[in-house]
Amino acid sequence: MTSGAVKSLGRGLDVLFAAAAAGEPSTSTQIADRLGRNRVQVSRSLQSLEVAGLLTRDRGTRAYSLSWRLRTQATRAARARLLVEGPAILRDAVVATGASAFLAEVRGDGSVALLEDVPSGLSWVGRSYPLYCDDAGQALLWDCTREELESVFADTEFIPYGPAAPRGVAEFEARLLAARERGYAVVDGESEPGVFAVAAPVRDFSGRIVCALHTQGPSAVLAPLAERHGEVIRGLADRLSALLGWRP
Repeated sequence: MTSGAVKSLGRGLDVLFAAAAAGEPSTSTQIADRLGRNRVQVSRSLQSLEVAGLLTRDRGTRAYSLSWRLRTQATRAARARLLVEGPAILRDAVVATGASAFLAEVRGDGSVALLEDVPSGLSWVGRSYPLYCDDAGQALLWDCTREELESVFADTEFIPYGPAAPRGVAEFEARLLAARERGYAVVDGESEPGVFAVAAPVRDFSGRIVCALHTQGPSAVLAPLAERHGEVIRGLADRLSALLGWRP
């Protein structure tokens, strides 16, 4: 392959990644602005990607989005990458914080650990916990609006499993808003007494939250270290997101 062909391929991939990272259909002008590149050149790349079946274009809005074929393949690839890269991220989290570390995802109305690094050896993988009080709940619902939260918790009874468990959607939302401002979630005594956690969302190539990285341990030990551990977990979650193709 010639150097010109390599450069052309690289420009095309940049356009494809920009279209994917938007998280919603985007016009050629919007993608060009995002990349800081000439609109005509970007438009040509978009047309080529559409012909190749990698992008689709809405004839009304003239906006581009990933084709379902590519989206399905990319989602599978991101999931495989998550399972490959996840253990190293968890190990770094354990080394940095001294706490157990997990990657959890949403299943139904609960949070379930899919990968873990637990020094004690006790496994939590596959166990489901209510999203409203789970260690990863706020991070997993990070992007939700109030309306979406109302829908998620429409049939949920806010049982106080821990003394600090939220008592309803409004209280959960208030904690979620504080977590966004902070950059990571802090959960102390919500799932059960004396259990402390920090968590941050992990995104795939499209910007969709696919899981959350979180620690867990005794409040007496971890609560005083919340700010330092929060920054560590947010940084590691961002690193994993980058490995899955996410570009802010």
